[in-house]
Amino acid sequence: MAYRRTRPCIICGVRDGAISTADGCVCEECMPADLVPEASSLRRSRLVIYRKTHPDWESCAERWDEPAESPYEADRSRAITQESPPILCDALNESISNAESMDLAVSFIRSSGLNLLIDRLREAAEAGCVIRVITTAYMGFTEYEAVMELAGLPNSEVRMELNAGASRFHAKCYLFTSPDGKGTAYVGSANITRSALTSGEEWMVAIREDDLPMVVDDLRRAYGKLWESPYLTRVDDKNRAKVEMALERRGK
Repeated sequence: MAYRRTRPCIICGVRDGAISTADGCVCEECMPADLVPEASSLRRSRLVIYRKTHPDWESCAERWDEPAESPYEADRSRAITQESPPILCDALNESISNAESMDLAVSFIRSSGLNLLIDRLREAAEAGCVIRVITTAYMGFTEYEAVMELAGLPNSEVRMELNAGASRFHAKCYLFTSPDGKGTAYVGSANITRSALTSGEEWMVAIREDDLPMVVDDLRRAYGKLWESPYLTRVDDKNRAKVEMALERRGK
């Protein structure tokens, strides 16, 4: 491992960065011991994700919150990847906080991923935000507890494709509309799972309506048509047995 003692730590910005990573040097206090073997290939985003997913971890000070974060322009359409900040869960949480309505369409929903968004979702729903969610029972990967938590929020409805053989739904889109009527859509590969929203190699594109109004309009129309699909079943107590059976049968 290469050591450089003259560059400031990219995490705290205070101590000398002794350990080289792909994005710069990190001091020994800020580098979690279990990440040291892969230090040379680490991106700064991976270290930030480590902190978010390991609440008991403490770096050399509470300086993680305002370090030399790679800047991004939130007011333009952009790609979100492991190479391009922000972390997806942070971008989604920001959009959730500013939304008057949201339409989410993902193949899979797991509690591990939903837990990263649920606080903002609950706050938005309680403030009157209308939430629609479409997901699937394909492969039995979606967790019933997760979709029921979403369905239990105020002003929220979840619909699920129970029979993947009838219509193989594979879209991933997060569409937010703010109080001024302007929308932002996130389209790409990420489902609502912890790895997809944090450290997974997912590629998403954030599309602002100001930049590409016709594209966002196309997505709204497509979502509206999908929402009315006869292949979707509402997730609620009335359909609980049907939904649970579909998940057990892995959508077959």
